Amino acid sequence: MAVDPCFGRCRRLDSPRSLALHSRHVRRIALSAYAERLEALAADAADRCTTCGKCFEACPTAREIGLDAGAAKERVGELSALTRGEAPAEALQKWLGACDGSARCTDACPEDINVRQWVTIAKMKAIEATRSREVGAANAASRFRHMAQAVRLLASMQLPSETLKKILAPAERRTADVLFYTGCNVLRTPHIVLNVMDILDALELDFDVVGGTAHCCGVYQFQEADLPTYERMGHRTFRRFGQSGAGRVLTWCPTCTKNFDELEKDVEEPSFDLGHVSEFLAANLDALSARFAAEQPRRRVVIHEHLGIGATVASIRTLLAAVPNLELLELPQDSGFSYACGGQAAKFKEREQAIHRGLAEGAVAAGADTIVTMYHSCHRALAGAEAIYPLKVVNFTDVLAEALGRGGHPDYYRLYKQGGAMDEAVMAARRFLQDNGVRVDEASVASLTADIFNETGLAGSREAFALAFTALAREQH
Repeated sequence: MAVDPCFGRCRRLDSPRSLALHSRHVRRIALSAYAERLEALAADAADRCTTCGKCFEACPTAREIGLDAGAAKERVGELSALTRGEAPAEALQKWLGACDGSARCTDACPEDINVRQWVTIAKMKAIEATRSREVGAANAASRFRHMAQAVRLLASMQLPSETLKKILAPAERRTADVLFYTGCNVLRTPHIVLNVMDILDALELDFDVVGGTAHCCGVYQFQEADLPTYERMGHRTFRRFGQSGAGRVLTWCPTCTKNFDELEKDVEEPSFDLGHVSEFLAANLDALSARFAAEQPRRRVVIHEHLGIGATVASIRTLLAAVPNLELLELPQDSGFSYACGGQAAKFKEREQAIHRGLAEGAVAAGADTIVTMYHSCHRALAGAEAIYPLKVVNFTDVLAEALGRGGHPDYYRLYKQGGAMDEAVMAARRFLQDNGVRVDEASVASLTADIFNETGLAGSREAFALAFTALAREQH
């Protein structure tokens, strides 16, 4: 079956003759401007590609599922053929389906092609060719709904109403020159958001913070090839940043950063600068470090590193190296397997678990006392390590905020994941839920327990969380 070049925006035509007669007309009237630009990006990549195969050879997930590196040229040839409208080959579909966004392919390309971007677009075309858009739309809606419910409940358990309302207010109503965009899922670990706000406050910046599911980057919709809904969600969110009048947008979530870099900024030049908050802070290190208190606790630190999102690794290393009394330890780790924990990498649960265990055990052997996480998903994965290893787990924003004499926001998610005493976490949840006008029931607790403890990562006992919050649910009802 030929690939629908319209990404679901035009009706499939029944006969080859009809397609030949009307394809140009259909494309002209039915393909959205955004979809046309995506097609142009993919077509440009295919035109520049020499099918050398180096991208496929470098792909860690292709090896993980047993695809032969010796067939690299064939696979890349199939990628180009798909881009030009041919049906996706079976082996190519396996490769596309295994992609976890590591960007090792892009780094390996001698033609300087953004192969990750190309593969992302091609994956959507392959899905379009093999199932109806209605199925993808239903999958995306289900995934988004589940995520939104978990984020809403966890944020309501950990943040006061005033702070949560400030974060969730529409982007286009903001007036500050700097917009800190949180994304959705970091609100499961909202102390990180509060840390960043403290750091930006310390720099005396005029900034606003915006996030939550009403400002989603649309990752589920794009992954499920539901482009019309993506345009109403992720594409719209990006445009709302421009409507805010902000001159600079600081991202947090690595997935949002990747999507907006490759699926928005490369499609249409924005009216604002876009970059990860760690890169912005590293670029302003002099102003930041001048505000660090000289007296800091002694730490021997290992960073849980992920390549693939701009200069975030180098930026975070630069920031931590400037903190007094903090020693950065070098530790070999599999930083190129995925751009972040969870997400697309969760397909390889055993590999992720091995990475997490290897990191913790290596940190202990190296004499580290602290693991520093880069992103919220990594923090969720590793927060429970304290129940197993003689290590503390903090986010890099915890370290920076503390160095500035700020921060200190309770990390309730870490308490959940450790599986120990829950009194502090339950007391806070009771107070915040009441403040937000939200009730938790036993079904929600069961769902949250599964979300928290079924994720790949290191954790204590799930029973402590389940029992404590089931009791809270019964108390509320």
